[in-house]
Amino acid sequence: MFNEIEVKLLTKRNYKKIKELIRISFSLGVNLTSPSKFKDSLRVINVILIVSSLISMYAHWCYTVRSITDIPKIAESVCTAFQTLISVFKMIYYLFIQRRLYVLLNKAQTHEFVRQIEIFHTGFPMCERIKGRVDKILESSWKNINAQLIFYICCCVAIISNYFLMAVIVNIYNSWNGAPPNYEPMLPFPSYYPFWQDKGLSFPYYHIEMFLGTCACYISGICAVSFDGVFIVLCVHAVGLVKVLIMLIENSTAPDVPKERRVEYLRYCIYQYQRVSEYMDELRRIYKHISLSQFMLSMLNWGIVLFQMGVGLVNLMTLIRMLMYISAAGYEIVLYCYNGQRLTTECEKIPYAFFSCEWYNESEEFKQLLGMMILRTSRNFYFQISWFTTMSLPTLMSMIRTSGSYFLLLRNVAE
Repeated sequence: MFNEIEVKLLTKRNYKKIKELIRISFSLGVNLTSPSKFKDSLRVINVILIVSSLISMYAHWCYTVRSITDIPKIAESVCTAFQTLISVFKMIYYLFIQRRLYVLLNKAQTHEFVRQIEIFHTGFPMCERIKGRVDKILESSWKNINAQLIFYICCCVAIISNYFLMAVIVNIYNSWNGAPPNYEPMLPFPSYYPFWQDKGLSFPYYHIEMFLGTCACYISGICAVSFDGVFIVLCVHAVGLVKVLIMLIENSTAPDVPKERRVEYLRYCIYQYQRVSEYMDELRRIYKHISLSQFMLSMLNWGIVLFQMGVGLVNLMTLIRMLMYISAAGYEIVLYCYNGQRLTTECEKIPYAFFSCEWYNESEEFKQLLGMMILRTSRNFYFQISWFTTMSLPTLMSMIRTSGSYFLLLRNVAE
């Protein structure tokens, strides 16, 4: 089906769809391309960002304690601290799974699972017709991947740029207007370093504070893009693979499939199902437990952000910032639940695809294989959030309701 030149062109075309994701990952010290000594040495950047962000958590705590009577300030500090913690967990996890993710991404880019389909290598007369439909399905999947990535990148870059640039502009303005020696600089995230409270903008204290705060701000947005972006690529590609499988199954009794070779054709569909199933199981194992921290802390964050938006009705800048935040942090959970639900829905169609073909006119062996696969594929596939729930639209609605409860609780406390 594919010669070496076609595979290279395919890989290059698909790389263009995710090149922003690959480059952003490099800036975190994460290599999602072929391994090399230089690329692997970039893990030092990963470690530096983790350590700096963890140190900044102390400043979050000090800021919260100092503002203990100011609920809006506490809310923003806790919200940004939780987002930093989520990203720190992901960065640490990245240190151990980079190679596994690279293997899966490489298989997706090169369409390895499609190239392994035996139907295209055994001289079936309808290969060209099916190949055209396969190309359309996978091309549509990659366009969807690119659209989701671009939207998510824009949302995350917008909010971290807002935090960082606001701090820089305010500090430069006050410096030009003669800030007093004990001026308390504005940092990207709400932070307070009590042992440097009288140092103002002096070197190196202010610069260390800004570096630590910038690291926390950076990984809060960019790590989300990288880690969650990989899930988008692999999950949407899995959706495409399942659609291809369903199309192949539905064609198992097509007129242009020789009747004497339909059992052979069906066996090749079963082999493809096994490969796709193993790919999805590997993806599920990678994201199963790490997603728990993501969902738990994001649920609290949504409630806090809604509260901040309520407060922001009298502060335009706060309202705009929280709208930007909810578009990024909100989509961070939506992409898991939405894409997870899409894959689950497509997998539910597999047994119906087997049953819908004209099996009643086929041989006993064909019917036996078909019955076995209907039973085997009747077990629903879904992405688990540890052992608690699944990545699905009902889970998303449940999180929205729970976040609303946290919002009402915070509002009552503030009043």
